[in-house]
Amino acid sequence: MRTTPLVGTLTCLLLVAACASPTHQSGNAAPAGSPDPTTSAATTATPTSSTPSAPSTPSTSSASPSPSARPSSNPTTDSLVLGPKGIGSLKLGMTRQQATATGMLRPFAITERCSFSFLRAAPTEEGTVTHSPTLGIAAIDVWPGIRTPEGLGIGMSSAEVLRIYPAYREGVNAGYATTPGNDKAVYRIATKNGKVTALTLQFKNQDCYE
Repeated sequence: MRTTPLVGTLTCLLLVAACASPTHQSGNAAPAGSPDPTTSAATTATPTSSTPSAPSTPSTSSASPSPSARPSSNPTTDSLVLGPKGIGSLKLGMTRQQATATGMLRPFAITERCSFSFLRAAPTEEGTVTHSPTLGIAAIDVWPGIRTPEGLGIGMSSAEVLRIYPAYREGVNAGYATTPGNDKAVYRIATKNGKVTALTLQFKNQDCYE
């Protein structure tokens, strides 16, 4: 029987051991089954929930706007002047419809020829307005407190009439003064006991009386 030399046996054992040893890898190798450190972990960020705020409601005032003040169709005595064309919005020559539309008159009363009304701002049975079918509004009477642009009014003296209207002339029932600003009209001025008792603006050719 032959005996294997010892050296051969040792050599063979060393070779077996070398083949069985794991190969060493350089670097920081991660253990098997570990996640790759170079891979970034997914960030699980919980989105912030933003609750939309309710739209703001414009504030409204509970108070209703006050209606615009409406101009009065019945002016007071203090605001009226008997001018050369008429009084307030009422003018000589207007038709009955136009005169009524001013709001200054009471309903007309029709006679055989002419019709008559009264200014609403006047005391009862004063402020007569006469309408002619041919001339329109032909005469406007006023009451104490109403004056002409030159300052004449009922209650003044006859001397003041002449001072204000030097061309004033006495007539049978009343006197007449030219009307500055309207050569088709006159002021009819009645006097009694040296005082003015009636004042009228009228057309020179009015055809309803005298």
